[in-house]
Amino acid sequence: MLAIVDQNNIFLPTHSFTIQVDPKIISFLRIENEVVLYFKKPVMVGDIGLKCTINNVHSNTLYLKGICRMRAKEILEHDFGTMEVADLLDIYEKNLINEGLIQGVKALVRILLPGTTNIIQTKNPGHFADMLATSIDLAHAEKARLLNTPDSIARIKLLFGYLNRLNSRTQKSIEAKTNNPFAEDIKELEEKIERIPLSDDIRSVLNKELGRLKHMHQFSPEYSLSRNYIEFVLEMPWGIYAPDHLDIEKAQAILDQDHFNLKDVKERILEFLAVKKLNPESRGSILCFCGPPGVGKTSLGKSIALAMGRAYIRISLGGIHDEAEIRGHRRTYIGAMPGRIIKELQRSKTLNPVFVLDEIDKIGKDFRGDPASALLEVLDPEQNFSFKDNYLEIPFDLSHVMFIGTANTIETIPPTLLDRMEVIEIPGYTDEEKFNIARVHLLPKKSRAAGLPVNNPKFQDDAIKLLISDFTMESGVRNIERKLEALYRKLAKKQAAGEKLPKKITTKVVREYLGPPPRHKEQAMEHDMVGIATGLAWTSTGGEILLIETTSMPGSGKLELTGNMGTIMQESARIALGYIKSNATGLNIDLVDFSKIDIHIHVPAGAISKDGPSAGLAMLTALVSHFQGKALRHDTAITGEVTLTGRVLPVGGIKEKILAAQRANISRVLLPAKNEPEVLKLSEDTKHSIQILYADSFLDVFPHVFRERYDSVSPPPV
Repeated sequence: MLAIVDQNNIFLPTHSFTIQVDPKIISFLRIENEVVLYFKKPVMVGDIGLKCTINNVHSNTLYLKGICRMRAKEILEHDFGTMEVADLLDIYEKNLINEGLIQGVKALVRILLPGTTNIIQTKNPGHFADMLATSIDLAHAEKARLLNTPDSIARIKLLFGYLNRLNSRTQKSIEAKTNNPFAEDIKELEEKIERIPLSDDIRSVLNKELGRLKHMHQFSPEYSLSRNYIEFVLEMPWGIYAPDHLDIEKAQAILDQDHFNLKDVKERILEFLAVKKLNPESRGSILCFCGPPGVGKTSLGKSIALAMGRAYIRISLGGIHDEAEIRGHRRTYIGAMPGRIIKELQRSKTLNPVFVLDEIDKIGKDFRGDPASALLEVLDPEQNFSFKDNYLEIPFDLSHVMFIGTANTIETIPPTLLDRMEVIEIPGYTDEEKFNIARVHLLPKKSRAAGLPVNNPKFQDDAIKLLISDFTMESGVRNIERKLEALYRKLAKKQAAGEKLPKKITTKVVREYLGPPPRHKEQAMEHDMVGIATGLAWTSTGGEILLIETTSMPGSGKLELTGNMGTIMQESARIALGYIKSNATGLNIDLVDFSKIDIHIHVPAGAISKDGPSAGLAMLTALVSHFQGKALRHDTAITGEVTLTGRVLPVGGIKEKILAAQRANISRVLLPAKNEPEVLKLSEDTKHSIQILYADSFLDVFPHVFRERYDSVSPPPV
């Protein structure tokens, strides 16, 4: 590669510049793309030069752009010549100390060299140092030192010293006027510390931090960190509380206006407010609203805040893995921040807001810590009066905050965290409740959102019921809301185009605008069938029906289970088969040789995982139907855990399962007898719209699931 010596200047990588050269070498340069520029003669082995791109050659002037440092591998005694060179890469060790130094220098550049945004935004440390060097008036020797320093951090340290020298004249001018160049700022902080109602402990911490601040240089990286900390603490709402408006009748009216039904939930909320009114110092329980999506858990928190006259805060905890999201980072880290609890309290400007912790059942956990464990202190009334955020580093009183959690299921909430909360179940809505919610709340809301007058055109009741029955299948009302949005958007489009709107929204208009109803979840069978039982399952999104299919074929006594069953569900299947084998004579299937057949149990929708013991009774019923060759009633759904002795044990999610049966057009539900208390809590409409049957043991099941007499014997299929 061609090397050139220029003893008059020193340039660095990333620079664009011109140099004058001997006319004798112009002919060589016109056919070259790159040259290496050295700044002393002779060039010895190991000397550092600058590799440049030749942008242009004019007369005896070279237009060059620096690329990177190069090291000579040969000796060059003349002003130019061909020689062997090697790349010299920047050295940079990434760690917290070096990153902090870079950020501090960038802060200094921002103050001393305004308008150099491109330099500050440079992420490569070596490029940052070289670009910064071009913006500072440096001596020849200083440039030479920077060129001969391949370590990026070493160059940045040198530049930090040059920047301080650049600022020395300004500093002397300021210091001539006052002994402390930043006295006004510090004085303002001192006045705030004295003016704000702080405890003695907190005031002592701030005064100590302020004392450290007085002895720091303004351009030191720690100066801005320390100042930001003091300002953040002073901006917390110390001593500021929103006065509670604990009018029980008004609270009842607000809850009724915002939410339909939910009688038990509203009653518990009003009890909480009543105790707060009679004993303002009471801490009360931490409430957790648990139920399927779309039933109004989050909006209940907003209604409570409105009823009490408090600020409302909501944060979503779904997917959080980092404990620092709750407790904050220690100030020793680069970019340290307080946790979300403290940040949101500062934003609310009061110490007693209603604080909703949404999706508390979906908190993650990994190498960064366990956020659920960090919440243990937050949600414990016996501890949260002295909550310690890692960034704040001083005890903070959270006992006046009303925390409310929301969850779809309590199964994934750690037991220690669940123990600190009072769980209030919010079940799914019946079709009648959905109809009233849509008519009273959703229709006016969506028509206004679309820019249309309320009730113009008017929605017919049959059209609302069609939306609920044919276009949605859910426990909440979110999908109904989406369908209404879609329909009103089409109406708004017609209105904007000057077209005539229908006078009424009928079932015909709904089908015309929304198209054919989509096919949703599994529906009930149309006919009685042998070996297929309808089970019921509870999920975090509500209830569902399960079609449990059984068959057998010649084999060696194996049990095949398919349909993505979980461990507990597989155990239920084995228990059901164990009961059949031990009671084959009583079940009139003693002619079956189980050692010569393979039995297969399948639950359709294999892509969806299923688990739990509540399908055990339905599995046992389906197997007995298969071996007896008698058809099961297609209008009857079954749920319950079964034991090896045939006892039927209670299960959860009764309301959601009954609602799922209703949505699937099933008219009869068979439940464990011990679940009768949950049925008594259901609305009269629900109890009258579906027939509820009970069983204490498996023998109680037969009269309810077979249309023919259950004691008749049919030949086994194999």
